[in-house]
Amino acid sequence: MKIRYRLANADVEVDGKDVKDAFAQLGGAVEVFSNNVCGACKCPDVVPSVREVQGNTYYEMRCTSCGATLSFGQKKADGSLFPKRRDKDGNYLEHYGWVKFQKQQQRVDEQPF
Repeated sequence: MKIRYRLANADVEVDGKDVKDAFAQLGGAVEVFSNNVCGACKCPDVVPSVREVQGNTYYEMRCTSCGATLSFGQKKADGSLFPKRRDKDGNYLEHYGWVKFQKQQQRVDEQPF
């Protein structure tokens, strides 16, 4: 059973073995691809980004304007993606999960002389 669903920025198409399977696939796809506006600066120019670091693959949406990213986690059961909107303690992140990378600065008293 093929289903096509129209989002503001794209069409999503899934092929499920039955209605429940198609619904589950569609829900996952919409959850990922409906993140089409940056939560930090509200710019509509966001693009999917995949990067690999030390053998680990990271999936995220990246704002082309301010550089903020929305990271996606992967479910262990089936490898499907979900947006990371909470920190490790379960608290919601600012900007609904969109974060800007900030290099940590050394304190003046920690700098080597």
